[in-house]
Amino acid sequence: MGFSMRTVYWRFALSINLILYTPMRTRLLLVCFLLLTTLMVSAQSKRASCAPFTSSQRTAHGSGNDRGNAPPNDDCANAEAVTVTPDCATPITGTTMDAAEDGGEPVCDSDAGPYLDVWYTFNSGSETDVWITLTPITAGMDYAFTLQDACGGAEIYCVALPGSALEVPVITNTNYWLRVYSNATYGPPGDFALCVSTDVIIAPPPFNDLCSSVTAQTVAIGNTATYTGDNTGATDNDGLGYNIVWEAFSLNACADVKVDYCGTTPSWSNYWFLIYTDCSASTGIWHSSSDTSTCGDQNFTVCYANLSAGTYYVPILQNVFSTGPYTLHVSAVGCGTEQASNDECEGAFPLMANAACQPNTFSNLCATQSLPAMLCDNSQGLANDDVWYSFVATSTDMSVGGAPNGSMDIAMQLFSGTCANLTAIACADLAGAGGPDDLQASSLSVGTTYYLRVYDWDNGHAFEEPSYDLCVVEGLGSGVGVEESTRGEDLVVFPNPTIGDFSVRVDPNSALVTVSVIDATGRTVFVRIDRITMNGTLHVHAAGKLIPGFYMVRVDDGRTRSTTRLMVE
Repeated sequence: MGFSMRTVYWRFALSINLILYTPMRTRLLLVCFLLLTTLMVSAQSKRASCAPFTSSQRTAHGSGNDRGNAPPNDDCANAEAVTVTPDCATPITGTTMDAAEDGGEPVCDSDAGPYLDVWYTFNSGSETDVWITLTPITAGMDYAFTLQDACGGAEIYCVALPGSALEVPVITNTNYWLRVYSNATYGPPGDFALCVSTDVIIAPPPFNDLCSSVTAQTVAIGNTATYTGDNTGATDNDGLGYNIVWEAFSLNACADVKVDYCGTTPSWSNYWFLIYTDCSASTGIWHSSSDTSTCGDQNFTVCYANLSAGTYYVPILQNVFSTGPYTLHVSAVGCGTEQASNDECEGAFPLMANAACQPNTFSNLCATQSLPAMLCDNSQGLANDDVWYSFVATSTDMSVGGAPNGSMDIAMQLFSGTCANLTAIACADLAGAGGPDDLQASSLSVGTTYYLRVYDWDNGHAFEEPSYDLCVVEGLGSGVGVEESTRGEDLVVFPNPTIGDFSVRVDPNSALVTVSVIDATGRTVFVRIDRITMNGTLHVHAAGKLIPGFYMVRVDDGRTRSTTRLMVE
């Protein structure tokens, strides 16, 4: 599923880089002590990419342009004085509603804004460290803060979406200015609670913070187990690199299992998809599919097909927008009940060949991997959800058109032979998320049955709209995806692989172009709209905003749309 990144870093007189990442959104999460050079110590992102969790997209809105009554501390010159308290028992409240931008672009959040900010000031007194606690009150709001040495002065500290109280070093008897803002690119403004204190009360971690501390509930075929808990205060103590709490279930027989968070309020937008057979968490089991429609409240339902009898451990991620009380359900039905009927070659669904494309709609819900992912068009994804089709060749030249109805990155592979002895003879995997593909095969034997494997190239699943259309056509070219595939040949992205920054070279006759970067969940995680240079080149500065993994780059000039893959190292 994957993710793009906000990086947490301190600037010291060092130049060492250590990076790790978590899901969520496109802009960098940075904590900055601004001294000399940069020491990268941790990172967080806001969308899923090639990782075991995903994130539901939240609509960004609220620009602050239509202002009502601006907060009295809307400008730095009118900063509200706050007192450094012994603890955070009685925080003050504030709002970024109706605020305007007064402080410019923060170092840790250079993603367009506008930054709807309000201001506070405090004196450090005898303290050399203070705790700053910023907690959103308005659900879904964007929130961040910077610490400065003066109005218009240098940023000493910067963090977006702080998940807990943060300890900040200060100089004794010094005045500081604290800027609280909402970046309207990522979420609306709202109300918040704030305190600056010499200490904080840290709650103990939940009882199920350790995998080894949970007791598995037995889920019989046809039954559902319900779990309730709270992941507030979860820690990273099981080697996964993220704050996790655990639940567990046991099966007495082979089962198709659904895990859902229905009833969790407010709905969560971050989920861990891998489950494990023991607490070492060394080998995970990928989900077969997921969706946000079954619950009816935007929470995820995740399907695991063909689980054998045994005990399974479910990690529950604690992250921004996925923190607090939760409700979890685990239901089991007999193996093959939820599993796609054409999950294996032997159950291949027959397709009819026609002179022109006559598409039928399918999905690969709750499918499992039959064969490893193929290497096709110089890329190799993950075939954890492949399903099978067959057709009888009516011509020596045949084509299969595949067109996703949502964000699926469709991959198709054609085989000759029998299910027991398959030989790969053709493939198609050129388009990216949401793009159609056209598989073409020649020298086929008329009257012979051929087998088609279809899967989502990404390790996630197109949960919002997982269906796709297929058609089998006589001759070369189904009429599905040909136009976009041809255009894609004209798109050049370099360097590729990259560490983040890259350039695109397109038709120099284009004027204004939109460059979109799409992650493994099919979500657009980075967008730039700009004019290209005279030689048809546009430079995209995305270093630090994309976590390592595979992405699709889509360029749209209003007349044509081109798509190609990008690897970020």
